[in-house]
Amino acid sequence: MSRVLVTGSADGLGRAAAESLLSAGHEVIVHARNSERAAGLDTLVGRGAHLVVGDFTDRDGVRRIAAS
Repeated sequence: MSRVLVTGSADGLGRAAAESLLSAGHEVIVHARNSERAAGLDTLVGRGAHLVVGDFTDRDGVRRIAAS
C-alpha cells in the first residue's frame, strides 16, 4: 500500500484518480485549494481519504500543506 497525494481532487481527473486509488487500497491524501472546494470532498474523506487544504501557488500555503 502506498501513500499518495492527489492534487485537484475536487473534480475531474484528480477526483477520479483519488477514487481509483482508494478503491485499490492505497492511503490517499486529497487536496483542495480552499475550504469551498474541500467541502466537495466529504465522500472521499468518508471513505478514508485524508484532506489537506491550501494553495500551491502560495509558498506559505505549500509549507502549511507539507507540515500537515
